[in-house]
Amino acid sequence: MRWKLVLFLIIAGASFPLYYLMLQNYTSVYLLLLNFGIGVYLLVDGSDYFVDGAASIAAHLKVSEHTIGLTIVALATSLPEMAVSDIASFYGHPETSWGNAVGSNIANIGLVLGIAAIIMPLALSKYIKRDAITLALVTGLLLFFVYVFRAIFWWMGVVFVVIYLVYLNDIHGRKEEVEEIKPEKSMLFSTLFTVFGALGIVWGANVLVDSAVGISHIMGIPEVIIAATAIAVGTSLPELATTVSATLKKKHGIAVGNIIGSNIFNTLIVMGTAALIHPITLKPESLLTTSMFLGIMTLSLLLFTLRRKLGKLEGVAFLVLYALFLTFLVI
Repeated sequence: MRWKLVLFLIIAGASFPLYYLMLQNYTSVYLLLLNFGIGVYLLVDGSDYFVDGAASIAAHLKVSEHTIGLTIVALATSLPEMAVSDIASFYGHPETSWGNAVGSNIANIGLVLGIAAIIMPLALSKYIKRDAITLALVTGLLLFFVYVFRAIFWWMGVVFVVIYLVYLNDIHGRKEEVEEIKPEKSMLFSTLFTVFGALGIVWGANVLVDSAVGISHIMGIPEVIIAATAIAVGTSLPELATTVSATLKKKHGIAVGNIIGSNIFNTLIVMGTAALIHPITLKPESLLTTSMFLGIMTLSLLLFTLRRKLGKLEGVAFLVLYALFLTFLVI
């Protein structure tokens, strides 16, 4: 509806001066809470426009929703992770860079996919097992590197980026049977919805993360926990908003493809570019909980995809695993 779009644009425009005021008054709980609420609104509404636009583009291009979820949607929803990890790497904060990317992958599976599967059973495309295997392999390679070398060096970043390019080529070469769906919007409006939705998602995540970190600092929470929880969950909110929105619209290909595509992107491109900027050296104590649960979550996703359907039981299992991750992290 037009009034919703007008309201979205008004709040998006007002968010910039309010965000600036928050940065100037970072101890003001009221400004932090106001920006937190605005960030949530931009994420939720932005994801709505983004999903509509992406699904319409898929119809125009005659490609499956799953492929759109793996590529366009995954890229847009992973931009916050890339920005946070690359900036952290540039300023010499490897723990934040690692914790954000890995914590986001864990949240994507445990929290996001868990909630989506509980809302509605998710039907999986025929390529889902292949993509889940790819995710498991690149996750295994990442864990192998960090446990053997206790770091991610520039050459490993090059390897990750090359693997991602090969993966994109594989997606491009797939022969898919696509159901004929009449586009709901013109290609121009589909693109505009997708672009403005993506901007809303990314900007909303930025506002939300900064306000959440400010609130956490006021409450005296250690930075290491903030990186693996508030920042990781904050940068995963675009995936959460988009996946839940896609699930409610019964765009299951976008919902599941978004999560797998985002995790592959986070592993190969987010960690890869961060390592190219500055080597990511890690302490053993920083690896134990995050790497263990990253492996468990990824293997669980792979096993569940063999059934070609994610239901409420799998959703509950993912949420329980995520709750255990948070518990182990805090202890």
